[in-house]
Parts: sequence; C-alpha cells; structure tokens
Amino acid sequence: MKMLRFIPAIIVMFLVLGCASAPPQGSAPAQATPPSTAAAPPPPAAPPKTDIWPKIYDDETYLTMFDSNWSEAEAVGAIKNLQSSFVEFSAGIHLSDLDVDPYGLRAKWQWSEGNFIKSASLIIPFDQVSSILLEHYPTLNKEYKWGLLVYLTGGNKSSLRTPTRDAAERLGKAIVVLAKARKAPLTMPNPRFGAALGALSDAQAQAAGILKNSGVIVLWIFKESPAEKAGFSPQDIITAVGGKAVHSTEELFAAIDAAAMAGATQLKIDGIRRSYKIENGKYVEIFVPLTYTLPIEQKGGAQ
Repeated sequence: MKMLRFIPAIIVMFLVLGCASAPPQGSAPAQATPPSTAAAPPPPAAPPKTDIWPKIYDDETYLTMFDSNWSEAEAVGAIKNLQSSFVEFSAGIHLSDLDVDPYGLRAKWQWSEGNFIKSASLIIPFDQVSSILLEHYPTLNKEYKWGLLVYLTGGNKSSLRTPTRDAAERLGKAIVVLAKARKAPLTMPNPRFGAALGALSDAQAQAAGILKNSGVIVLWIFKESPAEKAGFSPQDIITAVGGKAVHSTEELFAAIDAAAMAGATQLKIDGIRRSYKIENGKYVEIFVPLTYTLPIEQKGGAQ
C-alpha cells in the first residue's frame, strides 16, 4: 500500500530489458538454438536487490480531484447512503454502526472469535484530512477491489474498500466536500502531470551518476493521467523540462503551468530511466536518457 509523498511517446530503448524494474529472474536475450547435444547456457545471475528505489506497487491509483457541487447536507447524506457499500481495508466486514455529521465520520464493525464478540472502529475528522486517493486493487484476493486512501494530518490514514469505482468516487467526493468546508489542509495531485514525486536521495543520485539536486524521482504514476499518457514509469528521474534543468517539483509544475498558459498542447520533458542489461551472464544496472512528450489539456491548473 502506498505511503503518500507529494513534495509534491512511444519510447525506444537500445540494449534495455524491462521498464523501471528488473526483468524476471532467469530471462536472457534471444539466441540461436544450440545443437541438441550441447548443454544450454546457464541463466544469468539474478539482478541485484536494492531498497534505495521507490517500490513498484501492484495497486493502481487513479487521478481524480473528486470535484463536486454538493452541499454539506448532501455530502453527509451520500456517506450515510453508502454505509453498506464500504468496508475497512483489512477487516472487510460490513459496518455495524455509522455516525456521520459535517465534522467527522465514525464507523464500527464487529466479528466473532469463539465465544467472544470483538469490535473495531475508525474515525475520520474532516478538519484533519490532508489528502485522498482513489485506489484499485486488481490483485487483491478479496471482494471490494476499489477504495480510498484517506490521509490525516500527523501521518495517520484510513483505508476503505468499495465494490465499485462509482461507490469509491461518491464516498471520496463527499469526504472532500466536508474536508473543504472544515478548511482542512487538503492537498491534491497536480492534474496537469499526475504523478507522486520526491527528492532524489544521495544513493539514488550517485547510482544514476548525477548530482542530488539535478532532478526529481517519480514515486508512482496515476492512472488516466497526462504522465501515464506520456509514458512515465515509477523510478524515472526527471532532469529537465522544456530544455531547462529541473531541481524541484515546484520548478516542474511551474514550467508545465507556464506552457499551458502560453497555449502549448504538449511539452518535452527529459529524464533518465533505470533498467538492466545482461553483460557476461549478469544483470547490470543501467540508466538510459529519455525524452517524454507530456500532453497538456487547456483547462484547469496546478493545485
């Protein structure tokens, strides 16, 4: 599951296997079939394991601002109507109690263990909502594969699952309406880009052969976003936009907004992709320079 960090095109690569992640263990380049009497060459050694790079998640985060013109009363009513349509992520149990008003959501669920009845609960104070994400869990071996991640100030979060995307979006819209009404410190993704970004660490910059302040790293890509359409991938490093060096996410977003204000419909962004090649029977980490074409829609702006 993702931890939020918003500090906040067809791509041709030569001698590159994989895309921002290591190829499957034991894979090798195509080669002529040896004679039946010859022993097959051993598979290359597994790619090196490292934890300095952002994790590539199986779950999918969709770009949505949860825009709505609902009133507070309509938002409260929408949540109450969804009581039977969402469960807490881990428990997966329908709610036994739901209390919601313009200031917060309080939910409770119960289950049996032997002769004991146990219960658990969650609280979402709307004035503490810092961000909210629409999630899809395609590999989850459970029902209710859509849901929300609701982040609160102080680092706490609640994770809810729903049976459909529509239910998750309705729940998200209601929470955003009430969070805005309570003047919560709400931060949403940049709709003109659509990716979670972070500062380069010393180890990442050293591995890529660049200075630490010479770019920003992509943590994950939002589905249905301009960044996805441009071909960005988690672990990509963005180094320049429109031919000018990028040192922070603020510079990247400012350049995208400036291009949009000037009427541009696309923008060239330079970066580096981490990948692997096979050399002497071993996987060798390599970094390939790439240029992406970001589509720009002439509406909205960076948030």
